[in-house]
Amino acid sequence: MATPDFRVISTDDGDGVTYTCGCPCVPTALPAADGSPGHEHCCCGKVHFVGAGARSALESYLAERKASRKREPEYEVGATAVTVGGAPREVAWAFPKE
Repeated sequence: MATPDFRVISTDDGDGVTYTCGCPCVPTALPAADGSPGHEHCCCGKVHFVGAGARSALESYLAERKASRKREPEYEVGATAVTVGGAPREVAWAFPKE
């Protein structure tokens, strides 16, 4: 799978990172003020984290879900960077495998 087309979007809480999901949602994740990752888990099962350590945070999140849920999908995982507020921010994503 190709890397999703992540882009910056302004929200009431500040600049976040979103992508065109394909469902009615606008999944937007914002890094915390200290740069640590924030995340969004879309209604269709796609999830992304934005901020320092995003990939590690995503992997921990997915491992916790897999351990605590009876039916958790397998995910395709990737990472990239997007400039948010003039600084590059790590973006990690996981989309359910079809």
